[in-house]
Amino acid sequence: MVSVIVPYYNPQSDAEIDRLLERAVRSAVHELDGHTDFEVIVVNDGSPCRPAMAAGCTDGRIRFIDREHGKLGAARNTGIDNSRGDIITFLDSDDFYFEDTLWPCIVAMKEMNADLLGFGFKVTDSGNGIENIKQQTPVFSQPVTGNDWMRRHNLFGSSCMYLIDRELIRAGGLRFMENSYIEDEEFTPRLVFASRRYVHTPFKVYGYYRRPGSITNSSSRSAVEQRENNALAAMSELLVFRRTVSQLPADGLDRKISTLAIDCLRRAMRREEWRTDVKTAVEGLKSIGLYPVPVSALPLGMKLYARLAECRPGCYFLHFFERIAK
Repeated sequence: MVSVIVPYYNPQSDAEIDRLLERAVRSAVHELDGHTDFEVIVVNDGSPCRPAMAAGCTDGRIRFIDREHGKLGAARNTGIDNSRGDIITFLDSDDFYFEDTLWPCIVAMKEMNADLLGFGFKVTDSGNGIENIKQQTPVFSQPVTGNDWMRRHNLFGSSCMYLIDRELIRAGGLRFMENSYIEDEEFTPRLVFASRRYVHTPFKVYGYYRRPGSITNSSSRSAVEQRENNALAAMSELLVFRRTVSQLPADGLDRKISTLAIDCLRRAMRREEWRTDVKTAVEGLKSIGLYPVPVSALPLGMKLYARLAECRPGCYFLHFFERIAK
């Protein structure tokens, strides 16, 4: 069985959010119906009303669960706790699966005996229907350990881009951070690191909708500060986890942690008040032991970036570079 976990939060009972949820659920059902047993678990994360589609839903494969508000991580944890599938995947309520893409990945995961499969995504600004995109036949990598994969690639942090063997979550005791907007960046590296047979495909399965007004896209000062504090907390937790696996090869995990630190600096470099924000970022990274950024596991370009960020002339250059590249 496949369990698709969909967090739902609609504090203002916005009809648009309900419509997007219906699109998300419809896309999951389309991908799995007729192929395998499945369940779509919609977790209402403290919204005052249940989703509009719950009232008229007669499909027993779609389940609705209510919980107190705890943000995405808490809703996903509740979904995991109530799921029955041997394969688990996460779908945000405003996103969707492209047509005829998810099932080929599930088949490949089973045929290759993978415990984790990562797939591609495409950003969309459309909140309307499910897009059709022309794609080639999916090509899958050979299984490697998650650490080996992270050692050679920049790991995309979203937990929605994976098919996960349930045993991987259970054996690793994996849980999302709750009451955080950066829950993925702490969960996903530990998930991938735990994998002994990781398979990847660039095949675009996931449609990521960049919804206007969402907290992750907000540029307000309070939202930015909240996200950065959450990012520091995620990095701090990863460092704690890193110490627990100190006897294992973990250079891939080291690369991801250092990359997150550089991402923190990069975001600060792009802002209007960049001098103040870079200083704040440096102080935050210092407080958890990630500044100067450890560079031993990084590729050359990232090593150079980290070194330039250690001096004032380098910061001026990086700010100029980021503003041009933005």
